Amino acid sequence: MSQVSEKEIKLGEIRARIDRIPVRPYPISWMVVIGLGYFFAFYDILTLSFALVSPMVQQLSLSRLELSDAVSASLFGYIVGAYFVATISDYWGRRWGLIVNAVLIAVGSLASALSINAASLIASRFVTGLGIGAEIAIINTYVSEVTPAGIRGKMVQLTYLAGALGFALTPFIAIALIPSSPVGWRWLFGLGALVAAAVVPLRFMLPESPRWLTIRGRTGEAEAVVRRLEEFAARRVGSLPPIPTPLPERSLSGFPTAQLFNRKYGLRLLMAVLFWFFDYMLAYGVIGFAPYIFVASGFTFTTATWYIALGSVGYIVGALAMAPIADKWERKYLVASAFSIATFAVFLYALAVALRSPPILTVGAFLAAFATAFAVPAYTYTAELFPTRARASGFAIADGVGHLGGAIVPFVVYLIFNPLDPVSTGIWTFALLGVFEIIATLIVLTGPRTTRLRLEQVSE
Repeated sequence: MSQVSEKEIKLGEIRARIDRIPVRPYPISWMVVIGLGYFFAFYDILTLSFALVSPMVQQLSLSRLELSDAVSASLFGYIVGAYFVATISDYWGRRWGLIVNAVLIAVGSLASALSINAASLIASRFVTGLGIGAEIAIINTYVSEVTPAGIRGKMVQLTYLAGALGFALTPFIAIALIPSSPVGWRWLFGLGALVAAAVVPLRFMLPESPRWLTIRGRTGEAEAVVRRLEEFAARRVGSLPPIPTPLPERSLSGFPTAQLFNRKYGLRLLMAVLFWFFDYMLAYGVIGFAPYIFVASGFTFTTATWYIALGSVGYIVGALAMAPIADKWERKYLVASAFSIATFAVFLYALAVALRSPPILTVGAFLAAFATAFAVPAYTYTAELFPTRARASGFAIADGVGHLGGAIVPFVVYLIFNPLDPVSTGIWTFALLGVFEIIATLIVLTGPRTTRLRLEQVSE
């Protein structure tokens, strides 16, 4: 047997050793460091939606079109950052990608807090978007690669709990900061910058993904990381099960993105782009404009924000509800069920506008939040579709290009919603967003099965 073949066998065994581990093979501190990325990513996504109904609009003299530009700038930054930083991650490693993300988010959030006009706000939101887009892509790639196949979905879900806290706490933070001061919106952005900056040094503590190290041929480093995972798991359960049959995986040769454009991965990429596209039309339509539509249709800022905040406990409930079943049911069916709940929630928003009903608004907000957290398997599913040599790039293209739906939807809202007729146009706006989510649900059902399969079984 040639030396190259022996090396490939060794690398395959290293990957197989990860999948034989029956429990979480790393300390909770790793999950916290990674999860903080989820926290400030989702915190930042919500901050602008509350800033849109704050004194920021008057202080920066923002027109309705500039409001849409600011929302879209974050999303276009998300698309660009997701791809370029994820490509860096495929070349130079997941850990460096995570570090770069945190720096970009800290800089962009601080610049948002210091904005002096529309141009500076739009530019700062673009920079923040660069980091957030790559953050979500690389977090899911990293967790998928260091976690055994049997608990991959559960561990991604538990890591997401920090993101759920970001979603759940942001409305309460907005209630505390925005009404209390004319510059409360600046503190809202500045808090995100502080959290992101604090995460940067913590990211240096994380080891590199052993799967990424194997496809780069760095046997010794991969062996050291996997041994560390095994030793941690052995302290919890004693002896580990036998090593399963090693599965081959091609090393990276050439540009990562080029690995994706073939019959197998190309069809998966198209499917993932389309379901994210329509899902993000709903998500960013609601996140970016629900408070604005509710206030315009007769709810006060405090009332609308308070009831949305009450409903936001659904993020925590949804995340906890999904964790026990994330690896028991087929992934694509879990995603479809979450999308269906989101559709129902946005129809309740339309009804809340029609009846000006705070209770219906609260139930809709709870179900929308629940569905968002319950849909986290969509992230796991997207990462599973692609091979290690281009996993971050594939995720970034699917999720990033899918965000074009979120970038387009502010202009859809701009065309449909009329502040002079907020009730009827608000109803139609929410109803259309629900239709987009129905389309996303039908598309995701066409994807392959992935639950409890080893990454090499799915991707090779």
